[in-house]
Amino acid sequence: MKLCVDLRYANDKFPGIGRMVTELSHEFALHPAIEQLDLLINPRNNNTHLTFPASNPKVHHHLLNATPFSLSEAWQIGRIIASSHPNWFYTPYLQIPLVPIRSNLLVTIHDVIPLTTPAPWWVKIGLRVAMTHVAFRAEAITSVSTHAAQQVTAQLWPHRNVQPIPNGVAEQFFAHQHRTVPMPAAITGPFCLCVSSNQPHKNLATLVAAWADAYQRGAIPANSQLVLVGQFSPHRPHPWHEARYQHLPIVVFDAPDDALLVALYRHATLFVLPSLAEGFGLPLVEAMASRLPIICHRHSALRALVGDAALLCDMQDSAQLAQDITTLWCDIPRQNQLRDAGSLRAQQFHWRTAADAYIQLMQSHPNQ
Repeated sequence: MKLCVDLRYANDKFPGIGRMVTELSHEFALHPAIEQLDLLINPRNNNTHLTFPASNPKVHHHLLNATPFSLSEAWQIGRIIASSHPNWFYTPYLQIPLVPIRSNLLVTIHDVIPLTTPAPWWVKIGLRVAMTHVAFRAEAITSVSTHAAQQVTAQLWPHRNVQPIPNGVAEQFFAHQHRTVPMPAAITGPFCLCVSSNQPHKNLATLVAAWADAYQRGAIPANSQLVLVGQFSPHRPHPWHEARYQHLPIVVFDAPDDALLVALYRHATLFVLPSLAEGFGLPLVEAMASRLPIICHRHSALRALVGDAALLCDMQDSAQLAQDITTLWCDIPRQNQLRDAGSLRAQQFHWRTAADAYIQLMQSHPNQ
């Protein structure tokens, strides 16, 4: 099979999708069912830490020379596909090529969160238009969990079947990969870790308020810190910048590299994901692989992901979250129980398994 993968999303702007498509590309490059792998890469996208499969007789890098996601770039993609003749074109996001292509089209729709949570009207309309475009043009559509696939299916018009294929977790996050990585100077004591973004549904304001409550009451150690890690848009609120929190030990790392991220997972005391909705929840699997005790929301997708490996909390109640942080911080046996359960559960998620599922889906398609 000849496969072309859209690697334009492997950049700092798309941390989760970027990791997903990069890890899948590495697995596709090694898979015996793939005889030719074409990778579409736009060097104008800022990519500081994701590493692509090396170019070789099987793997071909196609460098795009245009503004990312422009019409000029779309025409370049069309010419590359016309010359390389892949059986399938895979894109991990809704922005599919605007120009017609002869290859079968496989698209991943991660979630429909803007349609199920408060979001600007133009975001909702844009998502519906993009989903309809995909529903008409794609030969196969996937999502990243059973819950997400059900939600995407319910929102698609025309109706299409959506195949759930869970993400994996990079091997570097598993605790058995022992590496000594120095902690940054800003980390001076035990800390509560959150890996997220500042999109509204990520609910960071509730976490900051809850942690500040526990800290100021003296319910957690005086030398403890809250560490927030992720891609934080300057156009969205930064709750940790509020005046009432300025004297508190809150540390923020924007777009960290993998070495720092692995170190933070390894050394944190607790991991809290306050998000109210997720399609998959990749940071949760990374935390489980790193043997971190977890607190997360009672959202059905997250509950299915973590099973008994997390303390489930109502993330709309900052007082309850503050109490749960306090309780788990002081309960070492419960922490160890969650560490063991999470480590075991994380073994279910591997990128090779995900790649096998994508290849099987493409091979089973009647147009293959």
